[in-house]
Amino acid sequence: MIVATLVVLICAANSGRVVAQPAEFLTKTVAYGDLNLDADQGAKVLYARLQYAAHYVCSPLESRELSRKTVWQACVNKALASAVTQINKPRVNALYKQSASRSSAG
Repeated sequence: MIVATLVVLICAANSGRVVAQPAEFLTKTVAYGDLNLDADQGAKVLYARLQYAAHYVCSPLESRELSRKTVWQACVNKALASAVTQINKPRVNALYKQSASRSSAG
């Protein structure tokens, strides 16, 4: 079984600053041994699984409050970047870069 683990450092908003709390790590294992990552479809399925896992591990930070939403989005972005780097497959990397460029464009 091939797995990627998303590890997220929980952060708390404190007076407009983000303070890391290193004692709390959340993880979610994402299996992808059933996928052909050399094919577009396999990479897309894995990327969707990674997005779901990133949202899951960062869900304790989710909030409608703008400052907390920023912390949550940073958590999701960091979790995805970490997982994509760990997997290190060209098609998955390309999907991540496309998604990152779309979100930074607006």
